[in-house]
Amino acid sequence: MDDRSAKSEWRWVVMFFFNFALVLAGYVFLSYILRLPVGRLAKFGLLAFAFLAAGRLMIMRYIFGGLGGIETSRWLLLVTSFLQGVIIMLFLLSFFRDVIWLLSFLTGKGIGKSLRVWLNGTTVSMAMLVLAVLLDFYGLYEAAKIPKVKNSEVVVKDWPEGLNGFRVAILADMHISRFYDRGWVTGVVERTMAEKPDMILMPGDMVDGETVLRAPDVAPLADLTAPYGIWACVGNHEYISDLKPWLPVFEKLGIKILYNAHEVVLPRGIPIIIAGVADPTAEGRRYNMPGPNLPLALEGAPDGLPVVLLDHRPGRARINVEDPRVKLQLSGHTHGGMMPVLSLMVKRANGGFLKGFYELGDLKLFVHPGVGLWPGFPIRILNPSEITLLTIKAAKVAATSGQKMVERQQEG
Repeated sequence: MDDRSAKSEWRWVVMFFFNFALVLAGYVFLSYILRLPVGRLAKFGLLAFAFLAAGRLMIMRYIFGGLGGIETSRWLLLVTSFLQGVIIMLFLLSFFRDVIWLLSFLTGKGIGKSLRVWLNGTTVSMAMLVLAVLLDFYGLYEAAKIPKVKNSEVVVKDWPEGLNGFRVAILADMHISRFYDRGWVTGVVERTMAEKPDMILMPGDMVDGETVLRAPDVAPLADLTAPYGIWACVGNHEYISDLKPWLPVFEKLGIKILYNAHEVVLPRGIPIIIAGVADPTAEGRRYNMPGPNLPLALEGAPDGLPVVLLDHRPGRARINVEDPRVKLQLSGHTHGGMMPVLSLMVKRANGGFLKGFYELGDLKLFVHPGVGLWPGFPIRILNPSEITLLTIKAAKVAATSGQKMVERQQEG
């Protein structure tokens, strides 16, 4: 990306988050702060605080870093993320209170008036603040912690019987940065290696920041090993972090990037195809790189072999399903929706996919909820991060096992 494109993108980011902070702080001021029993000067002071907290990303990027990441201490990132989160929680709780306040008009004058008076009271406002702080603390803790390993299984059509039980570790959306730093990455690597997976797959958004700044943080990835390789596709944040210098770094770390490409892998001497496509972010004037191209990725691939496809965007499964060779797609990008309410918008923006397993004909799609997430909005509520250990079952073996179980139940 040239300097002109970088400056243009920076201006767009600044304007987006300025407007985001303005709307967020403005609503919290009108719906929450104005109802507090404090003086006018204190209210406008709280408005200024709300705007600064809501605009935390815009301010910190201007002071500490560019598009790829915010280059300051993890503790400062945690503190400012917490303050931002409190304002977001107050925004949501205030909106919820306002909906109830409006609905109270439908309950009649007596009960409705009493309810409106109670909702406007100091007790409710203080309870909202306490709840906002608790929710934010929980959400930030869930976002910042080293995730646990979650075991999952999937039955894949045309999967070789000789590879029944093949175990794959999936590490999507690590977002290695000053927030998810070297210590955090080391913990993720240790928990992954403790499972001894057959293969490790990374469906994009591995880094946030330039190579020279992230070198110490990504270094522990060199300790990832698997008998049948470590394979990855790129996500939108790899482009934001200046992809081209990252490609040799990933290679040196032992991570094979599949950029509209495939490889025939021979676990236990049985051939399967691992493929990966680019991210749509590549297209356009900003980056001027090839976008996702599945036909190119599978060009020259042997016929009759099942394809495991790495595609950062789950919504593209509706396109990828048109190629009958693709039997399993692994994606990320959604971060599982991060939290209720927001998850509805994330799901809609990603073609109806949010997290977990989906079936599209013979294609099985797994949307990973993320190992980390974007440090600009680090919060997880009722949506834990995870290191996924996926066991792939052959459809024929699964069908046979199911039939035997039915027969045993009938005999019993």
